[in-house]
Amino acid sequence: MSVILFTSNHPRHIYLANLLNKSGFLLGLVIEKREEFVPTPPEDLSEELKEIFNKHFENRAFAEKEVFGDETLTFLNPLVVEAGEINTNKVWNYVVEKDPKIVITTGISVIKKESFPFLPEEIWNIHGGLSPWFKGAITHFWPSFLLKPQYTGTTIHYITEKIDAGNIIHQTGAVMQKGDGLHQLACRSLKKGYDSVIDLIKRKREKGFIKSVKQKGTGKLWVKSDWQPIHLELIYKFYNDRIVDLYLEGKIPQETPKLIENESL
Repeated sequence: MSVILFTSNHPRHIYLANLLNKSGFLLGLVIEKREEFVPTPPEDLSEELKEIFNKHFENRAFAEKEVFGDETLTFLNPLVVEAGEINTNKVWNYVVEKDPKIVITTGISVIKKESFPFLPEEIWNIHGGLSPWFKGAITHFWPSFLLKPQYTGTTIHYITEKIDAGNIIHQTGAVMQKGDGLHQLACRSLKKGYDSVIDLIKRKREKGFIKSVKQKGTGKLWVKSDWQPIHLELIYKFYNDRIVDLYLEGKIPQETPKLIENESL
């Protein structure tokens, strides 16, 4: 069962590429360049907020290496494109030439309608969020901000013209360990989702099909502009990045999201 992965070059994405390559499924790899992993804070922030901003992104870099390791890409000669070049001839030609059974995407720009004729029927997205509650961007931040860390997770779904709205193949929930901050929670939960993909591909290979479920409700589509550096104050100043512990101690609401798990379909 041959796969082409569309992804980025952050540690989490290198981990997934290597996982698929080790499994023998990775036929091709398209890497879209991303922004700086530890960005420079906006100049108009106060000195205090700049410090929080830097801490937030430095913590992210540390957590990614802690959970995903500092791996070197094992797949030779990937197709590397600039940001925004996913929906272009160079990518389409690459896919058509290799003729994969599945294209899997994660951490890239939106796949647009004009790309669909060049892709196989099986186009899966690994979304770092639980749909339909958290669709769109920065969706491993908002659950903790809303004091719902248990809604951190991963949704593997079919790609459609609407963002993160396709039929759900499988979901994995939050992985919470005592002492973890927001980024450890995000990384551990995403790793669980990535690891589940191998069994899903095997199931597709063995049965010839993979079950999926239509999303119920519209949920919430979060866009990048919803997030502002000021939101970090609640995480770091008010809660000292201890929201996972507060949940495990039963000090914030304990409602549990109902996940769609492919084993039960």
